[in-house]
Amino acid sequence: MRKAICLLVKEPNKIWVDFLNTFTEYDIFIVVDDNSSTYEKMKEDLAANVRIIQVDNHKCYEKGYTNCNSAVGFPEVISWDKAMFIMNEVYTNYEHTWFIEDDVFLYHEKTLLNIDLQEQYNCADLLTATNDIMEEKDESKWQNWWNHWVNIHDKIELSWSHSMVCACRISRVLLDKVVEYKNKRGHLFFIEAMFNTIALQNHLVIKTPIELSNIHWRTEWNRDEIDTTKLYHPIKNIMDHNYIREKG
Repeated sequence: MRKAICLLVKEPNKIWVDFLNTFTEYDIFIVVDDNSSTYEKMKEDLAANVRIIQVDNHKCYEKGYTNCNSAVGFPEVISWDKAMFIMNEVYTNYEHTWFIEDDVFLYHEKTLLNIDLQEQYNCADLLTATNDIMEEKDESKWQNWWNHWVNIHDKIELSWSHSMVCACRISRVLLDKVVEYKNKRGHLFFIEAMFNTIALQNHLVIKTPIELSNIHWRTEWNRDEIDTTKLYHPIKNIMDHNYIREKG
């Protein structure tokens, strides 16, 4: 069964599009937050397995795909919410989907394939950078672990877990559980806790590949010291992505 990649962007970028056009083993959805343009010219240059996807915000509100990142100051509907919408309402036939933000550096399609082909990850429902579990009911201790527990304590009962999810792989089984939560509560919640916590509470398989160990919050990476077998976050300057790939 083919796997999918959702690239999460505010606006599509030609460097990313050209890079993804070289992929052959994944169906790729570039999920765009911005609806002020239809990006028709860019769509003309897409490979057969690459799509630029735009979703009207109202569709997300109608179906309850909201609040993936609103806890940290983003609007109630952004590309993450739209990605949840399309992979749960439209393109539902993928066993696993990679979700990757556009400030994540990925050297080559083989970087993902090398993870997917490892037998230890075949049955994983969530591949993510970490899986930090919280079972402490005392709110005064939450800050010692992670400063966003306060944003989810009223969204779901303990036990909780979190990770940076700027690059993660999610199974169809876990996405179905996310939909169950959404249908019950009418919304989603902060992604850095949602995927790990729902997987944890449903006894699904969570793995933390070393290839995702450099998915951090604010580390300043040296572009001349990149291990091309790993993914990196954040590398926000898209020209650095080209530099690293050309450097080899």
